[in-house]
Amino acid sequence: MTRRYTNYFEELVRKYGGKAIAVIDGDVVAVADTEKEADEMARRLKPEAIPLVLSIPTEEELLCLL
Repeated sequence: MTRRYTNYFEELVRKYGGKAIAVIDGDVVAVADTEKEADEMARRLKPEAIPLVLSIPTEEELLCLL
C-alpha cells in the first residue's frame, strides 16, 4: 500500500496540501485540518476499520524539504 501513496504523492499534495487525510482500503475517506479530526471522521464512517492518517505537506513545505 505504501507504494500506492508514493506514486500518487504529487496528486495528494495538489489536492490535500496543508490538510490531514484518513485513508481506508486505499481510499481517502476524510479530510480535515488536524490528524485527530481526520481520524475521528474516518472512524465514524467506518468504525470497523483502522484508518491510515497522514499530514500532507503543502507544495511550499515540500520544496523546503528538497
